Amino acid sequence: MSPYHFLRTFRAVVGLSPHQFVLRTRLHRAAMRLRASREPISAIAFDAGFNDLSTFNRRFRRVVGVSPSEYRQESSFPWRREPVITDLAT
Repeated sequence: MSPYHFLRTFRAVVGLSPHQFVLRTRLHRAAMRLRASREPISAIAFDAGFNDLSTFNRRFRRVVGVSPSEYRQESSFPWRREPVITDLAT
């Protein structure tokens, strides 16, 4: 299969170019880690394969709509949730 044919077929099946697919997959994994951990954003960005924190921030904001720190603050963390109190007597 030629590279051009692969790109056309991939885009037809997935809806994104291979580069866009990889980028969104990496950003999705980073977003999951931002929600689930207290790790520094820079460590998450580097582990996701971004060599530059500013590039990660710019791409994250472009795809998700908010910066990584805003995303983390808006996410509901287990350690930030208010305890659920139920009245067991009723």
